[in-house]
Order: sequence, then C-alpha cells, then structure tokens
Amino acid sequence: MSSTSEKSHLTSSDLDMLQGVLDDAGYDARILIDDERVFNVAAVLLIRLFEEGVTSPALLSLALEHHFGKLKTPPKPVTPVFNRYAIQGLPREDAPARAPRVFSDALRTL
Repeated sequence: MSSTSEKSHLTSSDLDMLQGVLDDAGYDARILIDDERVFNVAAVLLIRLFEEGVTSPALLSLALEHHFGKLKTPPKPVTPVFNRYAIQGLPREDAPARAPRVFSDALRTL
C-alpha cells in the first residue's frame, strides 16, 4: 500500500492567484455581500477547478462568470460600524477640542 496521496496541495502563490481571481470578479472578502454562502461557493468552485487542472486565471474567471453571471454594479465597500475613535475612546477628528472636566460634575453636586 502506498502512502503517497494523489491529491495535490495548494501553495500560497496558488491561493494568492485564486484570491486575485475572486477579487477581480467582485468577490472581495472585505466587501459585504448579500449572501456570504455565494462567496464560499465561488471559492470552492475555483479550488475544485484548480485541482482538476484549470490553472489559468482567465479561464477561472470565465468559469465564475458562467456559473454566477457578471456583477451588474460594483459592490459597495463596507464602512465600519464603529470607527477607530469610538473603539479607542478618542474624540472625533471633526469635534472641537474642549478643556478636560475632571471634577466639574462632582463639584456641582456639593
């Protein structure tokens, strides 16, 4: 019994190329899409085709277009719900600078 496997392993350059095909087709991981499963199905399709021997980015792009169609409009980038100022507790950039009020509220109650 042989211990070698017929299944090839994807290298990091292979994965980078496949990610580039997905990005060019509009399946950017940083973009919020309506159905996350579509992105996963597209990635699985590309990996399956690549393992079957289709290694040309142009042919892989055509396969995506054949299976899922072409995007009608470019996807909108996702804007973070909380910007870094809110997360870090910093004042907004456009907010006017105010002097710190250390004990002003506490002194009013006395």
